[in-house]
This record gives sequence, structure tokens and C-alpha cells, in this order.
Amino acid sequence: MGILSLFELNKLIRSVIDDAFPQTLLITAEIASCDVKNHCYLTLVDKEEETIRAEIKAVIWASTFKTVSAEFRRTAGIELGKGIKILFEAEVSFHERYGLKLNILNIDPSYTIGELAVRRKEILERLAKEGLKDRNKKLEFPLVPQRIGIVSSATAAGYEDLMTHLTNNSYGYKFTCKLYEAAMQGDKAEPSIVRALNQCMQEAQQLDIVVIVRGGGGTADLHCFDSYEIAKAIAFLPLPVISGIGHERDVTVVDEVSNIRVKTPTAAADLIITRVRDFEDRIDSLTHSLVHGTHYLTADERERISSLAKRLDTSVRKNLLDEAHRLNFFIKGLKFSLKLIQFQQEKLHAKENNINHLNPRKVLARGYSITYCNGRAVKSISNVEIGDSLRTVLHQGELMSKVERKNTGRKDE
Repeated sequence: MGILSLFELNKLIRSVIDDAFPQTLLITAEIASCDVKNHCYLTLVDKEEETIRAEIKAVIWASTFKTVSAEFRRTAGIELGKGIKILFEAEVSFHERYGLKLNILNIDPSYTIGELAVRRKEILERLAKEGLKDRNKKLEFPLVPQRIGIVSSATAAGYEDLMTHLTNNSYGYKFTCKLYEAAMQGDKAEPSIVRALNQCMQEAQQLDIVVIVRGGGGTADLHCFDSYEIAKAIAFLPLPVISGIGHERDVTVVDEVSNIRVKTPTAAADLIITRVRDFEDRIDSLTHSLVHGTHYLTADERERISSLAKRLDTSVRKNLLDEAHRLNFFIKGLKFSLKLIQFQQEKLHAKENNINHLNPRKVLARGYSITYCNGRAVKSISNVEIGDSLRTVLHQGELMSKVERKNTGRKDE
């Protein structure tokens, strides 16, 4: 063929491709990048697990993109964007200057819906297998959630709604809120939300709960919340998470793994305020029960004490009466004993007088004497012999004598 210029080569390639692909093809691929500048420029990839095995550029011309994207958004509920798998009809085209690309003519939303459902199901099954799906749900919600970490965008309407509702609550409750800013839609949403949750993890000691809210938008903006990485970060967070990112009919992976799911940011604020109010009501109820119970117990104890006082009074009176009778008996016995003692004293005194009257010393004082022989009192002359020495005891003094003779006859003075 001789020497070809680059243009001639590309023109040859184009003729071969045009002949090889005369008709449109149905193709499946994942969007790796999506850049809309009037026309929509795509990078499409085909993966085996996480390995890219094929890649090609594609374009949706502006005249087609407006209709295709609107239908896709309406049916699939999401925008065309990175990470979405699509089934599309395309022409294979080759341009001498711009090279090979796919010219997308139409996209089947139902295929993407099925792929998203499958992906969500796979993520939930993986989380369940790893024990992460219900981990945050098992955390006990605090009785009084006052320190709130908020994962949202500072400019999001949902964040503003949440803060307004919390700040202006009708009960005057005060909440300490800290914003952990993150993108809530688009390609940057997943890594920024994970980063914000990791910051909450680091400051868990200063928080009671974490709330994830997004600022309005449609169902199309929920795609980033079907994320394994975000769900994993929530599962490992030691704080209950409230998810307020979607509408009632939309359930994402983040909703499935959070401790509590609510419809809107305002509903999240209502939930927090209601929990605090419920706790206050419980305290009021317990206070009322305590006061009522105290009155009841006081009245009951007062009645019991009154009954015991009456029983005590009756018992004391009876005991006092019994003791009075016993005392009277003892007094009578004591009086009798005193009389008996007095009588015995009189008898003792009389005996004492008799004893005193018979006292040998008093007998001696009356002129009598006692004569001793060999230490024994002489009662008869037979007790002595002539020559015996005698000792005679007088009232005053003693006499010593000797027996010279004995006279058995009695001679009166």
C-alpha cells in the first residue's frame, strides 16, 4: 500500500469501522466520568470486580441529551453520573481527528434501576455478613440528647431547617450543635461524608448523637447514600445516628444501617425534641408519683404511729396499774416487816436487859464474888482441899487465900 499519512490511516480505519458496525448496538457499561458542557461527554468502563478491563469515550449530543437525561431522571429517579451502570443504544464512530468513540442515542432507565437495586442488595448483604448492618441500631438512644453532631452542608436548606427547629423549639430546650461539613450530593459526597463521620468518631466523647441531613433535592440526589463506605463508617461510630436524607418512600443503605430513620431534617429535630420532652414528662410523672406516694406513706405511717401510740398508752396504763398494785403490796409487806422488826427489836432489847442483868460484873457490883481454884470457879467445898490456894474475884480487885479448914454446915448471917 506504500506510505500512508496519519490522516489516510485514520480514514482507512474509519471506513473499516463503518463497514464493520453499520447498525447501532446495545451495550452495558459503567460511567467512570460524566462532563456536561451542552453536550455530555462520558468515559465508560467495563469492570471485573474492581479491575477495569475495557474503557472508551462516549458522547451524547446536546439535541439528544436533553430528552434522554430527562427521561432517565424521571424513570430511574437519579441523574446520570459517575458510578452508574447503564444499558444504552450507541453508534460506533471513528473520526480522523478525534478518534474512536461511542455516539449514545438512547439509554434504558429500567436496566439502571435493576442494577441499583442489585447493588443496594449486595451492599446490605455484605454489611449483614460482616455484622455491620444492625450494629448502630443496637446502640441505646440517650435519654436526653443535647450534644448533636450534624453531618451536612453549611449551605444546605435541610441543615438550616434542622437548626431553626432545634433553636426555636417551644419548650426552650438548649442544644449544643456542631456541624461536620460534607458534600451531600455528587461525586465528592461519599468521601466527604466518610471524612465527616470519622471526625465524629474522634470527638465521640463530646457528642450524644449524630444526625445526617441533606438540603432538599430530589430522589436523584440519593444515589451517593447507597454506599458501603458510608454505611461502614456509621456502623463503627459509637453514637446513635439519625438519618434524615430522603423522603418517606426512598430508603437508602444509609437509612438501613442508621439507628433511626426519619423523613426530613425537620422530622429529625422533632424526634430529638420529643425525646427530651418525653424524659421531662417522665421526670414530672415520677415527681408526682413521689409526692403522692410520700403523702400516702406519711398518712399511713401517721395512722400506724397513732395506733401504736394508743396501744402504748393502754399498755403503759395497764403496766403502771399492775406496778402500782405490786408497789402497794410491797409497801404493806414493808410495813409489816417494819412492825416485825420493831417487835423483834423490843424482844432483843428485853433479852439484852436480861443478859445485862445477869452479867457477872453487875452481879459482882451487887456484893457478890467468884472464887477460883486451879482456874475453875468453886461451886462447892468439895471442889477444894485444905491447903489449896484460892483466888477470889470481887467487883473491884481480887483476893488470894488458902484453905485452912472446910465447914460443910451453912451458917446464915
